[in-house]
Amino acid sequence: MASDKRISLRIGSGLGAWLPILFYAMAALCLMAVDARFSISREIRNRTSMLASPVWWLASRPQALWQGAVAALSTNDGLRQRIEVLEKEKLKTDLTLQQMLAVQSENAELRKLLMGRQRLAPTAHVVELLNINPDPSQKRFIISEGARQKVREGQVLIDANGLVGQVAEVYPASAVVIGITDADHAVPVMVARSGFRGVLFGQGSDNRLSLANLTPSDDVKAGDILLTSGVGGRFPPGIPVGQVKAFRQDPALTFISAQVQPFARPRYGRHLLLLDVLPAPAPGPAAAAMAPAPDPVTGSKP
Repeated sequence: MASDKRISLRIGSGLGAWLPILFYAMAALCLMAVDARFSISREIRNRTSMLASPVWWLASRPQALWQGAVAALSTNDGLRQRIEVLEKEKLKTDLTLQQMLAVQSENAELRKLLMGRQRLAPTAHVVELLNINPDPSQKRFIISEGARQKVREGQVLIDANGLVGQVAEVYPASAVVIGITDADHAVPVMVARSGFRGVLFGQGSDNRLSLANLTPSDDVKAGDILLTSGVGGRFPPGIPVGQVKAFRQDPALTFISAQVQPFARPRYGRHLLLLDVLPAPAPGPAAAAMAPAPDPVTGSKP
């Protein structure tokens, strides 16, 4: 009897344990059927996701902030490197552009010199300007050719615009040129319009010459072009020298002086044109007896 009771209790207890499972299974089936018919779970999911969105956003913020900081740092570092590369490329480009502009300017200068050569002296040749005397009162230049290239004292130099000066001293590898604006220099000139002849004196200024000892009856006007007259045989005739700008009269004197602006601009170029025409020999053996000074470039004597 006792054993039958234990068997019945075991059976009863087994059925009791399965009842909740069966209940939940039936409820699940019912809910699935209702959801399939009325789509209730979709609405529940939508409302639940709306309520959970702030929680998800807050939970994702640390990772998003970290990723944003890493991306920003990487972007800034990349931009800095790119800027450095672009700055270096810009420097190289600027240097190349400056070199191209210098070459272009030099080519234009050489073209003008060659045109002047064809117009004035077919046998002239181009020389390089090595140095300019820093003393503002002396307008002296050093050119790249000397006695070895058969340069002689008195040879005339021009640039693309007009008369520059003449060779004053010759050394083995260089020569000193005295400019027409030097205070110790004078050039016989003529007015291209009227043919009037006079002497043009340097004033020690790059932009001013003086045509002195004029009288009111002399046919010289503002704007007249002055050319070398060829008088004295020192300068070939017809080389442009300058233009008359104004007149000035000393109250104590009866003479008038014309202020002339020279055409040549040797300080703005690297090359000059040396005319191969030799001047007339100077009288007297005193100059030939003088010993030459050392070459300012090589330190040697001719």
